[in-house]
Formats: sequence, structure tokens, C-alpha cells
Amino acid sequence: MEYFDCAPVAVPTLAEQRDALQKGLGRARLWAQQGLLADAPLLEACLQDLRYDKQCEEPRGDWLWELIKEIDAKEQFRVPILHALYAETDGWNASQLYELAGHYAAEGDETFRAQLYEVVKQKPFEDNRSLGEEEIMNLDDKQGFQFAAQIRGTRLKTIEWDWDDEYLVNNAMKDFGEEEILNLMSSATDVNLRRFYDLWIQNKKPDPPSQNPKNKNGKGNYIKRMQAIPVDEIIQAANGAEHCHWFRGWGMYADEASLNTVLNALRSINTPSILVKLIKVFSNRALPVFDPRLIELCQHHDDELQRWAFSALANNSHPAIREFALEQLTEEWSLHVFSLFINNYKPGDEAHLFAALELPEDSWEIHCLFSDLLKVLEHNPGADRSPLAEMIYRLNPCELCRFKAVQLLKEQNIAPAWMIEECRFDTYEDTRMLFNE
Repeated sequence: MEYFDCAPVAVPTLAEQRDALQKGLGRARLWAQQGLLADAPLLEACLQDLRYDKQCEEPRGDWLWELIKEIDAKEQFRVPILHALYAETDGWNASQLYELAGHYAAEGDETFRAQLYEVVKQKPFEDNRSLGEEEIMNLDDKQGFQFAAQIRGTRLKTIEWDWDDEYLVNNAMKDFGEEEILNLMSSATDVNLRRFYDLWIQNKKPDPPSQNPKNKNGKGNYIKRMQAIPVDEIIQAANGAEHCHWFRGWGMYADEASLNTVLNALRSINTPSILVKLIKVFSNRALPVFDPRLIELCQHHDDELQRWAFSALANNSHPAIREFALEQLTEEWSLHVFSLFINNYKPGDEAHLFAALELPEDSWEIHCLFSDLLKVLEHNPGADRSPLAEMIYRLNPCELCRFKAVQLLKEQNIAPAWMIEECRFDTYEDTRMLFNE
């Protein structure tokens, strides 16, 4: 890949605006402030949740609302957003829309307020039953919580208590205080709110492990369980039907003799499905002694076996691994080859990595590739982080990885001024806070 300037352009095209909105880059906010953000891409971003990882990244309704205000589009976007609320069939997408609805309601829009209460009452998405609850609590404080708890109490006549019921209580206690919420629930005369309270008492989770003495040895017990499993059982299980995901944990705590037994099996077995299971033993643990068998398996025709072989090989440092990695960079390389430089880096490798880099079309593959490059930079603090970290910041679809890239640049005090400025308006709160110290 040839070097390119990652800084924001002075006058963005519609494609560049859409890209910034999809990734959640702070430059979108700066463009909005400068009158350079068009209505169409922003409305598209409001109506369609563009997050890369919807389980790890927070909904963007609050962030988008600031952009809407910047370009003075509240009235213009009102009807399309309202219609999208009525028509939405995806629970993930709905989270963003109802955050936006909360902002309209906070400004006195009764139609949006009514829809927020309606979605809390009807709960149309089984995979997102908390939808609208935070918004009505923001609007009406404890009365909003009381309404949400009553609705849940009604439903609990026919369904079991679940994690999101406790989630509502925890959020309310965080917002209004534990004593206030306990008093509200314990003194309730409404039968449904009382049912909700009684079931909360019955199902209340114990203190977290750090506060519960009974759980302090949880990890120690796990290690003992893993160490108690003989290596013969590992070999036997690898030849069976199960996937053996627990081999990773066993390998982390196995003694060297047991690891050597597994390594010997790797040398003699050729069945891909069995090899995949055995290699998991070394997916988070270096080999007891380097063996070129793993390099051989990194070139296997079986994709899953190849992936696990790279994962295991990356935990090791050896001249042969480095030689193999450099050879791979000059050929049609595997997506996972960059991981081999985590423990086999030498000064100047950044240029080789940058030159060899070709972006895949698939966003998941881009994320995997950049995750490995981040680990190379993290594990080798003497590396020149600028070109690679800036590129990861600019092109990675994941906002958490973007944060890590900026953090690496900040540690060496080499984050460029344009990046510092736009990080203040990033979608990810931790990124926004990086330069506020």
C-alpha cells in the first residue's frame, strides 16, 4: 500500500461524508460545524444503524443528534425519523431511532413522547425489551422508571424474570440513587409494580466476585480443574466429535511434559479436524520447543486449520518464523501473516508491513488485519507507530480499535493536531476523553 494522507479533506465529497458517518469519525461533526455536511448522508445515517459491532459499540442517537443540531435539520428530519420509528422491524436499528426520539421528546414533541411510552408498553422486539426505558426515565425521572417497572411486572405474570429486568433496576439506581428506587418499589401499592419488586428480591444477583469471598478463588479453582485433566484425555477428546474449545484453557496451565506430548501428536497426525483441536492447546501459549510443523500447517489447504496454525505460531519467537513471515509478505499472503510480527518484530519492519498491506473488501477481514497490526505496535513500543496507527485510525470500521490506535499515538506524543481535534467529537466516549486531560 502506498502512503496516503489520513487527515480530513477541506471539502469532503458525499462518499467521504458517508464514510465518516459510518465509522463515527469526529470529522463529521467538524464538517457539520463548517457547513460542509450534507443533509442526505446524515439522514441516511440516522435512519440506518451503521455501527460495525452492535454488541460492543453504543447506539449513536446522541451523537447524531448533535450533528442534526449543527446543520439545523431538526424539523427537516422529524417526519422521516418518526415514520422510521413506526416502520422499524430491527431491534438493533431501533435503539438509535429511539435515542433520537428521546431528544425530540425532550424538546416538547408530544408525538415522540407518546411513541416512547408506547414502545415501553408494547415491547415489540424480544431481543431489545429495554427499548425506550432509558429515554422515558430521562424525560420523567422516577415516574418513568415506575411506568417501565409496572409494565414489566405485568409481563412477569406469564414469563420468567430475565437479566434485562435487573438491568432496568440497576440503571434506575445509578440515575436516581439506590435508596430512592428501593423506597419506590417497596412501598408500591400497584400490584404489578409490587410483583416486579418481589421478583427482583428473589432474583437479585449476589455481589460480584471482588466483593464476595466465596468467589475469590474462582480463577484458582478453574486452573486446578484444568491442571487435573491428564494429557491422555486431551488426545482422546481430540479424536472425538466435540469441538474442544476448552483446550485453550487447558494449554494455558498444562505442564511442559504434557505440552510436549501434544506437540508430538501434532507431528504425527494429518487429519485436519483433529489437528485443529490439538493446535487450540497452543492458541494462548508458546510451544515448549519450536517446531517447524506449525509453519507447514500455516500453508495447509484447510482454511480453519490454517487460521488456528497462524494463531498458535504467532505466540512464538524464532528466526524461522520471522523468515517465513517475511517471505509471506512478498507473496500472496494470508490475512493472518501480520500476527507473526507480534513476537518477531525488528526495527524497520513497519515499512515492510505498510508496503505489503492490501485492504480486503470484507469489513470483518479488515478488522482482523488491523487488530493484528495493533498488537504488533502494542507489543513493540520502539516501533514507529505513526503511519500504521494513523491508517488503522482512518480505515478500521471498529471504533474500539480506533481508540487503541489513537492511544498508541498519544503514548509517544505523536498524534497529529487534526486527529486530536476530531477525536473530541468521536462516537466513542473513551476516544473523546483521551485529549481532555
